[in-house]
Amino acid sequence: MKFPLRVLLTSLIAVFGLSAVTAQDLDLAAKVNGEGISRTLLQNRVDASMRQGSSNYGAITQPSQYKRVQRQVLDQLIVQELLWQAAKGAGFVATADEVEQAMAQVRQGYPTEMAFDNALTEHGFTAESFEEDMRRKIAVRRWAQETLGKDIQVSDAEVHDFYLANQVRFVQSEQINVRHVLIKLASDADEAATAAARGKIEQVLEQARAGADFAELAKTRSEGPSAPQGGELGFVPRGTLVKPFEDAAFALKPGEISDVVRTQYGFHVIKLEARREGSQVPEEQAAPAIRQQLSASKFQDAVLERMRTLRQEASVEILIPES
Repeated sequence: MKFPLRVLLTSLIAVFGLSAVTAQDLDLAAKVNGEGISRTLLQNRVDASMRQGSSNYGAITQPSQYKRVQRQVLDQLIVQELLWQAAKGAGFVATADEVEQAMAQVRQGYPTEMAFDNALTEHGFTAESFEEDMRRKIAVRRWAQETLGKDIQVSDAEVHDFYLANQVRFVQSEQINVRHVLIKLASDADEAATAAARGKIEQVLEQARAGADFAELAKTRSEGPSAPQGGELGFVPRGTLVKPFEDAAFALKPGEISDVVRTQYGFHVIKLEARREGSQVPEEQAAPAIRQQLSASKFQDAVLERMRTLRQEASVEILIPES
């Protein structure tokens, strides 16, 4: 006679007195203050972690490698459970409207519902488990902000000290304001098309250097998206423009017009309108961003410290083999 596996397990537990392990525990990877983390959840998150790390089970050559990944993921799930328990215990819960809005915002980042569903699977979620995860995260975020973040303060002295110690971070790079006329040309254009485009841009250059209004030339002759603005790109720092264009533009003096410049987009004629030299951003201008950064850092430290405390005080049972 064959007995169901759970019947056999229950009998063995009774015979050998293994009261600390129940049949239900065999479906769990861990218990956190009595609340279970399922093995299915753990496996889904391990699979997702390996996919995101561009790895696979075939790439694991030692059992210890898999165990290390598994334990790292389990530790993350334990911390998430502890934070959720803390938030729930303090009375912080997410409303249905908050969850619905958060879900809708995430969905907007994907072109189709199928793409959204595929992303859920890629990250180890079902629609239901993702909604529950979102519900918990909203509650935990509010709990952390209202309990750990409410007393965080950043003094003027801290802002000042940070500014002095990091002045190199508060240097505004040189910027230029340019206009240009573009005659488009495909990168694989033949000689005839290239000659025709060059003829057009050289005519523009001749008119510009003869004194024609450059903005009007751009509006009427340019084939680029900035044509309606008279070819103006506004103030831009180095590293923003394609290199041939940037090299030519930054070499100009205000009011000067470049020679013909070729880029991947076609032929250009460039006029430099104005230049802003690099300068140190004043402390009073940098202060709001510094204060925000220091506040965020303190908040992160407070959350990490609370996580350590919760972990130390928690009753955590690991129910999967650790070696």
